[in-house]
Amino acid sequence: QPRVVKQNRGSSGEGIWVAKLKSGEYCQSFGDRECADDEMLVLTEACDNHTEEHTLGEFVEFCVNGRNEKSGEWKSIGIGRYFEGGREAGGQMVDQRFLPKIAEGEVRFLMVGMEAVRIEHYVYLGGVGGETVTTVYQ
Repeated sequence: QPRVVKQNRGSSGEGIWVAKLKSGEYCQSFGDRECADDEMLVLTEACDNHTEEHTLGEFVEFCVNGRNEKSGEWKSIGIGRYFEGGREAGGQMVDQRFLPKIAEGEVRFLMVGMEAVRIEHYVYLGGVGGETVTTVYQ
């Protein structure tokens, strides 16, 4: 299934990627198979909605080590290196299924282990990435 892969810091959309397999050959159920490093991805970055094509290996390299020969050439304004600084600096990434109905709103469940510690409901005013009406349940 298409995924959203995003760094765990900032809110400008830089480092938030919608990742789709260029081949479109998705498995029936999540986890039925793993992608190979040479599989081509079509990546759309949320900050400006530009699209890039990279292999999975190049994308992982960019996320971990940033721009270098192994990650290839990137159009993104970002530098990658999303894990830099470790957990203390927010150097983490989130991987979640892409839901095209996100424009209608979203619900976030914040978990610690198997326990839900907070639920956040967002309704977007004027489109994703803009102003929201947020309700928090604890």
